[in-house]
Amino acid sequence: MAQARRLQALLDLSRALSSSLDLREVLREFATHAARLTGATAAELSTYDLARGELVMLVEYREGRDEITVSGGQVYHLSDYPATRHVLDTQQAVQIRVENPEDDPAERAILERQGQKSLLMLPLVARGDTIGLMEIVDDQDRVWDEADVEFCRALCDIVAVAIRNAVLFSELQETAARDTLTGLYNRRLFEEQFEAAVARSLRAGEDLSLLIADLDGLKRINDVSGHVAGDQALRTLADALRATIRATDVACRLGGDEFGIILPGSSAEDAVKVAERAQETLAQIGQGQYSFSGGIARVTPLQPSAENVYRSADLAAYRAKAAGGARTLLAVETKAAAGL
Repeated sequence: MAQARRLQALLDLSRALSSSLDLREVLREFATHAARLTGATAAELSTYDLARGELVMLVEYREGRDEITVSGGQVYHLSDYPATRHVLDTQQAVQIRVENPEDDPAERAILERQGQKSLLMLPLVARGDTIGLMEIVDDQDRVWDEADVEFCRALCDIVAVAIRNAVLFSELQETAARDTLTGLYNRRLFEEQFEAAVARSLRAGEDLSLLIADLDGLKRINDVSGHVAGDQALRTLADALRATIRATDVACRLGGDEFGIILPGSSAEDAVKVAERAQETLAQIGQGQYSFSGGIARVTPLQPSAENVYRSADLAAYRAKAAGGARTLLAVETKAAAGL
């Protein structure tokens, strides 16, 4: 690619990347353009976990297709790849050719397995820190000249900043969605997620239940032992919920002593088992000091409103507390409860 066209291509990519703070979109833009801009057959991006000494694949573009794994893809242990570690530690580019016996044998072996013949590795550097690796791969026995390497460095600079900004934005969003006391998601996130979960459940005809858990005796704890003790009780319930639910479940603190747990794919009977395990875990880690009153409601064609499901579960939790607490009750499913 001519120098003028390369500069224009970099400018176009920079504009595209700077217009988004979504990591998946940033990776897709890279995957779409990187191999073409460098004249190579494949391009990859990985993040660098310094503490673990690992690379984690984010995106791979090969043969016109891209595979994006924002949550973390294949992991490479750098102890097995000294040339890669050298790139990350020194922030210097390194070239690997299958035909060169002096190059890192581990890297050459990977290239051979993939049917490739040459590799250019460059560090992704943001604010002086190495945050990842860019790999440009070719199925030809290629030597990248100085102009090629400098162009790829410029490409790395643009991509590194875009990735860093997208990650920081994602972290800010995550922080804003968390309850500061317990670390669980907050009410705003609960309302967004529950509305979406109800819509998915009705569309797919899948089970969805909601568990409301109210910590028993929070006012008494605050009055007798102080708010520090009350905060500890709330954190202990949050820990019990975290230890109980599946990765697909969503636990939130709704405010005060109230928690909401969204249970996709769970029937009312499944939700009861979750509540029982959470109650047992709370008693165990709280050394018998704490309990909660739970209420369970499920989404049905007669009760398709997220607001009504929440109200039904909340009312069931109120009945459990009025009955002495330390128990979970099912909501009464009636047409009246559904507003019909």
